[in-house]
Amino acid sequence: MTIFTLHNTRGMRVAIDAHDASVRAWWAPDRYGRLADVLGAAPPAARLSTGWRCAPPEDGHLLLHLAHDGLSVRLAYRLDDDGSLHLDCAATADTISRFALAAPRFNLQGRGAAVADHVLRLAADHYWPWPGRCASDALLDVAGSAFDFRQPAPLASRLAWPALVNLPGFGHDFYWTGSGQLREVARVADPASGRVLRFSSSQDSCHLSSDARCFSLLARGVQLQPGQLMRFTLAYRLGVQDLDAFDISEPVSMMSNK
Repeated sequence: MTIFTLHNTRGMRVAIDAHDASVRAWWAPDRYGRLADVLGAAPPAARLSTGWRCAPPEDGHLLLHLAHDGLSVRLAYRLDDDGSLHLDCAATADTISRFALAAPRFNLQGRGAAVADHVLRLAADHYWPWPGRCASDALLDVAGSAFDFRQPAPLASRLAWPALVNLPGFGHDFYWTGSGQLREVARVADPASGRVLRFSSSQDSCHLSSDARCFSLLARGVQLQPGQLMRFTLAYRLGVQDLDAFDISEPVSMMSNK
């Protein structure tokens, strides 16, 4: 396993595994300036995860390339001084191909804590509750459901709703209107540490996954037709913010989850 580390002037460090192009660690300060790794356990390997080639990073950039059975993927990581980790992806295929990236699995309080009090705001109007099945045009409206995060709410409070009470966490696709331009679509805040993660995407959807110890937000897997070129950009920006600045619609316990 070969790990490359990106740095910025704020003291952040992001470790990327060159074997499967996944983000393995992200050291970031809390509201008191204390550094901690805000990623949970290593992400599961993405499909077609082997065969990535890369060179050592230059000027905060890391370029990776995957060629596998007619599929070619170019992935560029960049860590900016404002705390943003950008992922620029371009993919082409000679045959019908599908691929997905490994999702960074965050715990904004740090490893070993729970994410129940993490507060999510997600600008999605529709969702698809059955992962692995084709949504086609059968998307459901989030209004009035446990999946409506247009106003911020803690993850745990939504998992207590009848529709989700028997699930260990989220594993659902969310959709919004518009794509092509990079824009912020989700924000997650941890009351204990003050850390806030802002997620931006140029796509029109994302997959939200969570369990007791971590959560992830990532572009859904994509399918390419022969000769098709697909591009998309994601950005994860880590910073700190007072909880009072977050308009939370449901109670947060404010208790440590360690």
